[in-house]
Amino acid sequence: MKKSKNIWMYFGGRFVSLIGSGIQSIALPLFILDLTGSGTLMGMFSILTLVPALITSPFSGILGDRKNRKNIMVTMDLCRGVLICLFGIFAMMGTLNIFILFSLQVFISIMDSLFDASSAALMPDLISREELIEANSAKGGFDAAANILGPALGGVIYGIWGIKMVFLINGLSFLSSAMFSLLITYRRKVVEKEKINTKLFLSENLEVLKFIVRKKGLLQLFSFAMTSNFLLVPLFDILMPYTLKKEIGFASEQYGYIICFFTTGILFGNIAISAYFKRLGLKRLMKLGLMIETAITLIVCALIFPKSVEIYGGATFALFLSISICCIGMGFFNAFVNTPISTNLQNLVPPGMRSRFFSILGMFSRGAIPIGSFIFGVLLDAMKYYNIFTIVNLLSILVTGIFLIKACDEAYEAKE
Repeated sequence: MKKSKNIWMYFGGRFVSLIGSGIQSIALPLFILDLTGSGTLMGMFSILTLVPALITSPFSGILGDRKNRKNIMVTMDLCRGVLICLFGIFAMMGTLNIFILFSLQVFISIMDSLFDASSAALMPDLISREELIEANSAKGGFDAAANILGPALGGVIYGIWGIKMVFLINGLSFLSSAMFSLLITYRRKVVEKEKINTKLFLSENLEVLKFIVRKKGLLQLFSFAMTSNFLLVPLFDILMPYTLKKEIGFASEQYGYIICFFTTGILFGNIAISAYFKRLGLKRLMKLGLMIETAITLIVCALIFPKSVEIYGGATFALFLSISICCIGMGFFNAFVNTPISTNLQNLVPPGMRSRFFSILGMFSRGAIPIGSFIFGVLLDAMKYYNIFTIVNLLSILVTGIFLIKACDEAYEAKE
């Protein structure tokens, strides 16, 4: 990939803002718990982070397709930076309370949605089609690095300097991201259209849904991504921590390391794609990733069965090392799946509806997470954890198998 100034400014802004967000995402639940001692309020904060973004997503997509995407990104970064710095000022003054925190979070969530819709659609506008696979692997690598570094710094910064420093660092990260975005040269011609009203809102989003249904490869890829997200995200967010901590007996720090190893695997996987494996092409990359990631997930499932845990002697270092190695492998080959999917989605969707498409994709993806989490939570009260692991793995194998057998060529690689 040529060292285009535009794409590196895009990566730079995304990297610094993700580090800041990672710092805050770890520190905020700790702060709410220290401030209120209430697990319920921690849950309410998570809802306030998710729901406004879901509601705003369809409008964010329309705005991203009608206006200058770079300008939207810069404006949202500046607004978020100022607002989060305001959090820090309130914290320094000792006037930050849970009501202020919750109220401001609603606005942050809305601005996140507006930014994400334009950001997801902008990158393919900055580079050629041939460079897209390498650009997506680079983006995945930077994202993984930020997701390792941010949370690691978050606990340290909150423990030493408190929430005020967390807010100030995150606010500055958004302001820095805005400066990076300002340096992007982007002169997309904006066509003036009729004003947005209820009828237009419905018709423009319905246009995207019709496009998805009409385009066979896109529908197959969209459906596979949604189903996999529904099954696998709660597995890592709910089932894995419950199993590793409560059932097997690992410490919280060990669980944190295991998740960090998974993210490290994603980082290495994207580096490998960029350095060598991109020559395989999207279809072979995705098939290889799906088959090996599914196989490794089965091995993890076998490792956490009571008989396996007994053979290892309980929550020993040997069991921790075995699961960690598997998680690195899962992350590595997860990059082989997610990077080609992202690349092909960007190629399949025309620029004029790209923001709306990724907004709808994000809405369905994030909307499926609380539903899946609720179902997994209910199942944990009714079934043994290893039976749930078995069911999820069998469903995942079924979904993956159907996709590998039935998916048309366009689901793997868009036609020119």
